[in-house]
Formats: sequence, C-alpha cells, structure tokens
Amino acid sequence: MVIIGFDPGLTNTGYAVLRKKSNEITMVECGLISPKKGKEVSERLYTIFFETNNLIKKFKPEVLYVENVFYGKNVQSAIKLGQAKSSVMLAAEHNNIVSKEFSPREIKQSIVGNGSASKEQVAFMVKKIFKLDDKVLKKNDISDAIAVAWCGINRT
Repeated sequence: MVIIGFDPGLTNTGYAVLRKKSNEITMVECGLISPKKGKEVSERLYTIFFETNNLIKKFKPEVLYVENVFYGKNVQSAIKLGQAKSSVMLAAEHNNIVSKEFSPREIKQSIVGNGSASKEQVAFMVKKIFKLDDKVLKKNDISDAIAVAWCGINRT
C-alpha cells in the first residue's frame, strides 16, 4: 500500500510518500511544493494542484491524507491554509483518489503520543522513526507531512 500525506500551505506544502508492506512502513519520498513568492494566489494554488497531481501520477497512492486547517488567532492564515488544502484535495479527486483529513491533534497523538506536542517533538519523532537527518527535514512542513502520512498509514 502506498499513501501520500500533505501539510498544506501557500508558501510551502510539505508532502511525504510512505509504503506499507506487511507491518513494515518505509519512506519513499518527502519534500516541498513551493509556489513562487510574489505570484497571485490563484497561480500559487494552481502550482500546488499541478505538483500534487504529478505526485499522484508518479506514486499512484491508494489514499491521500491532509492535515485539516487549524483555526488560531489569524483568520487570514486559516483561509490561506484552507485554499492550499483544497488544491491538494482537488488533485486527489481529479485522479479518483480518496482523500481524508486529520486534525493537528490526531496527527500529534499518532506520532508523539500526545495531542498537544510541539512541532519540535513531532520533528524529533519523525527523525527517530525514519532515521532521517536535518538535511531532509529542512522545514517543519516536511516533518509535519511525514506525521500526517504516518497517522494515515497506521489507520489503514
């Protein structure tokens, strides 16, 4: 089974492709979709859609998982995250792939064992589980996407 997890954002959308064979989970690929700064929002959203579409065609996942938007103090940030999430989900639908969402709390609980864990704790566990170095996890968006994928693949 192959799945893709996403941590959506207009500046950086992290992604992680995991494979589960028997009870062994391995990392296939992880990285960032980074639309060009200064472009119109519609262009950035299209880049996220287009690159997600390419990842789906390349890896042929059975399911796509995405982190649900967390509403904090900044409404504008929540709206932008929702737009980025929509681009990812549209690409899944475009390819007839099931997409499912997890809350940040569910994701943190799954990988750290604590739904209130910090981003640093999530990154630490991701590094430990997959034996990754800091070069791979240059942005929290990548470790967050790996955590989303981990949460999803452990529920299938």
